[in-house]
Amino acid sequence: MEVEAAKCECCGFTEECTPSYIAAVRAEYLGRWVCGLCAEAVGDEIRRAGAAETVITTAEALDRHVAFARAPHAPAMRAQAKDDLVAAVARLLRRCLDSPPPSPAPQGRKVATGPGCPDGADD
Repeated sequence: MEVEAAKCECCGFTEECTPSYIAAVRAEYLGRWVCGLCAEAVGDEIRRAGAAETVITTAEALDRHVAFARAPHAPAMRAQAKDDLVAAVARLLRRCLDSPPPSPAPQGRKVATGPGCPDGADD
């Protein structure tokens, strides 16, 4: 399968995608390639404007998001978000490593009961 690197025109994030996917995204976003996160943000811009009973086009929402992503505060926010993500993963790993391993369920006993159990004994 052929893949190409595509750089988001909003945030600069680079992803490897198939040429057909890149073409589909470009068609949806007026010739611009937009990563999944920025696509969600553009959709949020459209929904937020719709909630205020002001209809905006995809182009207007895309322009608003690009302006936000390229604002002077954006690089600092991205660096902070990256630090927060790293700290959250570190906390998660520490918790997993510090907790005792789960004890295996005794043989012949079900761990969960209810109508969703495959043997249907509790239906």
